[in-house]
Amino acid sequence: MSLLLAIIPILIVLVGIVILKKPAWIVALIGVAITFLLAVTAFSGKPAGMLDTSRSGVIAALQVAFLVWGAFSLLELMQVSTGMNRIKTTVSSLTRDRRVQIVLIAFCLGVFIEGATGNGAPAAILAPFLLGLGFQPLVAAAACLICNGVPPCFGGAGVPTIAGMSAITGTVPLEDIVAMTGRFLAVGCLVVPIVLLIVLYGTKSLKGMWGYLATVCIGMSIAMLLVSNFIGAELSDLISGVVGVIISVAYLKLVGVRENAAYINDSSTEFETNQSNFKAFLPYLLLLILLPAVRFSFPLSALTKYGYATWIGAVIHIVVLISSFFMGCADKFLLCEKNAILKLIKPIITLCSLYALANLMNSSGMISQIAQFLADLAGKFYPAVSVLIGAIGAFITGSCLGSNKLFCMLHLEAATTLGINQIVAVTSSSAGGSLGNMICPNNIIAVNATLGLKNAEGEVFKRTIKAFIIMTIVYCVLSMVYAYLLFPNFGT
Repeated sequence: MSLLLAIIPILIVLVGIVILKKPAWIVALIGVAITFLLAVTAFSGKPAGMLDTSRSGVIAALQVAFLVWGAFSLLELMQVSTGMNRIKTTVSSLTRDRRVQIVLIAFCLGVFIEGATGNGAPAAILAPFLLGLGFQPLVAAAACLICNGVPPCFGGAGVPTIAGMSAITGTVPLEDIVAMTGRFLAVGCLVVPIVLLIVLYGTKSLKGMWGYLATVCIGMSIAMLLVSNFIGAELSDLISGVVGVIISVAYLKLVGVRENAAYINDSSTEFETNQSNFKAFLPYLLLLILLPAVRFSFPLSALTKYGYATWIGAVIHIVVLISSFFMGCADKFLLCEKNAILKLIKPIITLCSLYALANLMNSSGMISQIAQFLADLAGKFYPAVSVLIGAIGAFITGSCLGSNKLFCMLHLEAATTLGINQIVAVTSSSAGGSLGNMICPNNIIAVNATLGLKNAEGEVFKRTIKAFIIMTIVYCVLSMVYAYLLFPNFGT
């Protein structure tokens, strides 16, 4: 009975948003209220303690909202300054093919930004970028969320793995965890761009793209494998993303992709603008420089003092301010900030409610109960089930870091009991935690907010869940192959 009660909050969110198509902020408020009642009645939580954990969730949500506000302000500036018009023209000179544009921006650049920042920042930064290029909002949102299903394990200079696995690194060497995680993500780099195009445009969209996809995906996969196995978690995403961008541009310049009329981005033509290429791209160049510079210049404890998302948001707001001067729009800075925050009121309510809901489920033991049930049921299929447990953790907590912290000890104990490789069991969950970012309600609401999408959470979810299911099957099969065929004795 307690297991059934534990899954009620998840069902409320999924049924309310996806099936009934009710506004997310209303569903979230109802969900958090029912979760609180369940926590203090069925799961013996003390009301005062549950209120405290709810408050912590609200604070964490406001920190994420600060980041989203910055991303939305940047989009406002790019539109007001006509800088986005210049970017459209420039990108179209490289390629007018939507398929190439979306892989280059959402995946290659997304992996780099995730490595520099973590916390799902690529979706908040790049989805508005795609919107400005003329992509439909639903496509932009789904693309960035799907592409963010690979890199979160090593996001923010490896924090989800380094800090998330800290409870077990006294037993299992961190370098072994990083190396095996890289072997999952290397496969993700090979498959996700293909899955992305299939989900968004159908299997026919792959025609004429195999040369480009093979070159970029294999290049990024090799980079991910080598860096994670021989350098470390801190640089795995960063270097893989840079490699992907360089290979993409080189391939387009030297070989090119034959244009298919069905995928031509007609909006990427000549637009009126008074901005030079340098000024138009300046905000994004500053982000690419400042985000990793700040991340590697300060100790993690300093960056997390006011919430990990806060420093990312602060950098984005500063970039908007600096760019407004260079782009001749300094007098519009406050207007951009104002317009952005006014459009985020309901999304902020939703984020606060869902983060509080996640904290309540965690503190009351609901998440652990669901995970333990799956673990007990799994038997020899535990490596595959570990992927699902990691995905559930990220779905609820909103991050791979949260999922790893919750379940790494559970996986270590289960692997020991079942006699399977501990490292594969643990890293299967971490890889699943990355996939969970595709469908996490918090992430969907945050990216929708940056695009101005209203009551579209269900539509975005329907797109991302397809990619999630495909990649979950891939990782589940991979985990079994790794555990029993390729690496049964890894690290021993």
